[in-house]
Amino acid sequence: MTCLNLEKLYAYLEGDLAGRDKKAVEDHVASCSACREALEERRYLLQAAETLPAFEVPGDFARSVMDRIAPERAKAKTSVWLKAAAAGAATFAAALVATTLITGHTLSQLVLGLNRFLWSNLQGLASVLTKGAKYVILTFKTLLHIAGEVLQILKTLTSFIGPETQIVFIGATVVLVLGGGFLWSRRFSVERNHEEL
Repeated sequence: MTCLNLEKLYAYLEGDLAGRDKKAVEDHVASCSACREALEERRYLLQAAETLPAFEVPGDFARSVMDRIAPERAKAKTSVWLKAAAAGAATFAAALVATTLITGHTLSQLVLGLNRFLWSNLQGLASVLTKGAKYVILTFKTLLHIAGEVLQILKTLTSFIGPETQIVFIGATVVLVLGGGFLWSRRFSVERNHEEL
């Protein structure tokens, strides 16, 4: 048996071991002086701890500690949040005043214009996201269809060609698909750049 670990020593001292486990520890301690000394040291420690007078925690101890800690934390969090909100509000107000002075529009005209601007951009963003989702779904369906056709072709070809030829064919198919995807993305970006010009 290897030497005892602390968990085993304490389990023995606290009476948690029984039967075979207890006998194994006792046999090992009888033959191993290092474990015997370690067991005796732990026994003295447990006895010393048992003779200490009971320490009673005052009933309001936890509350008094939390009362000392919590207000400081709450103050710090509130302070940081209020400073950030005040800085944001001041910046927004300064931008409105500066824009009013520069453009000559009234504050209500600026707020209405800002509202229209935000609403139109939100609608545009929704339109772009919808179109993007349609393109992703269409691309996914196309790729699934192509993959299905390729698998069907491979299934048919596997009955005619050997494994080496199959590997070459699969590699060529992957290269063609990746190359086609690259060329399609380049064409799409060229068309977009041409439209922007």
